[in-house]
Amino acid sequence: MGIIGFAIIFCLGAKILWFIYTYNVFRDKQSQIDYWWDEVDTHLRLRRDIIPILIDRARHLMKEELSTLDRITDIREAIVREEIAAESIDIEENVELLENNLSCEMHYLQDMFKKDREIQMNTNLLTVMGELVSIEGRAISACEEYNKLTNVYNASIKRFPANFVARWLHFRPREKRLFGELNQTV
Repeated sequence: MGIIGFAIIFCLGAKILWFIYTYNVFRDKQSQIDYWWDEVDTHLRLRRDIIPILIDRARHLMKEELSTLDRITDIREAIVREEIAAESIDIEENVELLENNLSCEMHYLQDMFKKDREIQMNTNLLTVMGELVSIEGRAISACEEYNKLTNVYNASIKRFPANFVARWLHFRPREKRLFGELNQTV
């Protein structure tokens, strides 16, 4: 085996190493994207767990705005039903739409809290509302990180020559997600 044989083996080895490296880069990016979407989901579940406490504490103070509290409760229950149904069917878009509707209702409720003097005096209620606002802020931050990583991943699977590996191994672009205040800025 001469120099040409070693050159061919070297080139084949370099291509195989490049292929493995590119595959691993794509898998790492997918894992990061999945991690950040799990973070969003965790914060949204926390929010849903705290909402009944907020509704219970606010119901006796907001007699004229019970319809808002009922809408929030109905949306929360719909999200839980959709997630239970999602065990067998992929209906993530419905849940995402419901989560966005819930965010809008929660912002409206928060505005009402700011206007009502009696609610302003109720520290228990304000503490729960503050926790909800904090959780939603963390969910929005996680969603922004998810979208940033999704942009990087989508660009990397389209970039030459890595796009051959992506196409051959069926790496597909990921969709960006909109949540809460992000819907208002887009």
